[in-house]
Amino acid sequence: MSDPETSSAALAPWQRLPRRTLTIALSVLPLVALANVAVLVWSLGGIDLAGRLVAPGLLLVAAAIAFVPMLANSLRFALWGRFLGLGLGFRGGLKVVTGTMVTNSITPSAAGGMPIKMLFLLGEGVPARRAATLISLQTVEDTLVMTSLAALCLTLSGFQLVDFVARQPGLVNEIGTDLAILAAVAGGVLVLLAGLAAALAAGLLGERPRARAAALVARARDFGGHVVSDWLGVLRRGKGMALANLVLALAQWLARFSMAGIVLAAFGQDWHPALYWLLQYLVQSISSVVPTPGGAGGAEAGFLLLFAPFVAAGVLVAAMSTWRLIFFYLPLAGAALVFFLLQRGARQRAAVPDPLAATATPQPAE
Repeated sequence: MSDPETSSAALAPWQRLPRRTLTIALSVLPLVALANVAVLVWSLGGIDLAGRLVAPGLLLVAAAIAFVPMLANSLRFALWGRFLGLGLGFRGGLKVVTGTMVTNSITPSAAGGMPIKMLFLLGEGVPARRAATLISLQTVEDTLVMTSLAALCLTLSGFQLVDFVARQPGLVNEIGTDLAILAAVAGGVLVLLAGLAAALAAGLLGERPRARAAALVARARDFGGHVVSDWLGVLRRGKGMALANLVLALAQWLARFSMAGIVLAAFGQDWHPALYWLLQYLVQSISSVVPTPGGAGGAEAGFLLLFAPFVAAGVLVAAMSTWRLIFFYLPLAGAALVFFLLQRGARQRAAVPDPLAATATPQPAE
């Protein structure tokens, strides 16, 4: 049975999206990276970087680790794609991951990566409900791993965080205010949605909107049923695959949020892996709600705010700039290059005619 969401007409916009995205990203990326390098040079006050570094080799370690999340996430897509019989492969998973990274760098972080990832999966020919299954599987894995790691790091670094919070009571009030505003906005949206649903059900908006809403609900129910059937298949015969992907997710998130600690160690700061992992996780959470491309500004401000009590003032800004370069711009540059090569390879393969198709003899109709 064909999936209407994967017809050529439905996929055409998504197939055109990557080239536009890549053109913009490759134009903006060098400028943003150069600006960050300028901040790094300014923070060093004209002193050579080697004069501030205690263990420069650790920066090479951090640079290598920066690419682990991209590769691990691509392999997770490939494994689940193989389990679901999608033929996505590592190349397809890598294209989805790098395309998402490039697009996220030029769109507000608050927009979220799930819709962008869905578009790239559709562009790779994955049916919409299978794309939803892939994203939901990864979301559950990421939530389980991140919750476990955050709880472990919070337990191991609890005393240091308690001391930090006790010395900055204003931070607690600010966080509480932000959470209250977020809860109020979410509650208001839920009330509006509930009122709209009630009005549609009662026919207060007319029969045509009511019929369209009923058709949409039926389609969503059918779509959700397909996703649930995929999940049941995973529960029946995919436990080993789920375990392998959980291990990959663990490696992905351990590597992603360990870079700040490695960079700080390169500048001679004390090694607190659990504390620094948790702080970088909080920095990323802050930057994810900042309405700027790639969370620019929010990530830097969050790093300076949260790491200031634990890092020497003389190296804080230099360490922040180095961390931002390695954590964000280095893998982003790699993702843009890989995405460009994958796109070019796909165009070249599409331009080469199939010799078997060219020499095939037409069969007479029966």
